[in-house]
Amino acid sequence: MSAESLERLQRQVGNWTVPLPSKRVRQLLSIALFLALWSAAVRVGFLGFDKFVGPETTFQTMLSALGGTPMTDGGETIYEHSAYSALRVLVAVTIAILVAIPLGLTIGTSRRWEDALFPALEVFRPVPPVAWVPIALLLMPTFRSGVIFVVFVGAFFPILVNTIEGVRTVEEEYVQAAASLGAESRDIFRHVIIPATLPSIVTGVSLGVGLAWITVVAAEMIAGGVGIGYIIFQAYRLLQTDVVAVGMIAIGFLGYVSAAAVHQTGNYLTRWQEID
Repeated sequence: MSAESLERLQRQVGNWTVPLPSKRVRQLLSIALFLALWSAAVRVGFLGFDKFVGPETTFQTMLSALGGTPMTDGGETIYEHSAYSALRVLVAVTIAILVAIPLGLTIGTSRRWEDALFPALEVFRPVPPVAWVPIALLLMPTFRSGVIFVVFVGAFFPILVNTIEGVRTVEEEYVQAAASLGAESRDIFRHVIIPATLPSIVTGVSLGVGLAWITVVAAEMIAGGVGIGYIIFQAYRLLQTDVVAVGMIAIGFLGYVSAAAVHQTGNYLTRWQEID
């Protein structure tokens, strides 16, 4: 082969690219691979998975649950249990947002308030939210309010810490520039600090929602009553591994929807960050 032919072939190879599958196809392949690995682990008994249920049986149980079959002795369906868990997360995260964001902005912008409040909050931050369950059940009038309080604790600290850190990362030059143009402290807070802190706040809310779902399942397992956590724990006690798997899938789906909602809201609130 001549040098010119070899060079022509190299150019053709260099310009040729393998077309990648679309995003939707890649997502479907990821799910299919997960199901295949799950089924294989059950069949070969990998890490004790032979005691668990496979995706085929889980799918059948899920169809039955979606058809309205009661999931617990009380007669509640998967929709009712999911609604209870989702409502608890929604209420708890909303309260956490209303408390943590103003508190974080106050601590982040005032050294005096930071010295007065942050040390006490920092002492309680490492305490796992589930550790608050016994106290919440003792102090709260109902177990439902106790669960909401525990979920609130789980969502509160990620939002608070990210808000504080967001305020601390605001460039001092922006504050000085606004002040040199005659902006008052209130205007600087509204037009400089809050917009600059908003991406960190959105990140904190996203983390708080994720931790809220983890906490609500654990709290419902301990407190009982109704909810996805209660379904999972009751099914575990009765060795109904297919119901356990359905409960886990329900939590994953609800958590995914919540995360997507936070992501979309965050993109809308910080749309000024987009670069055309």
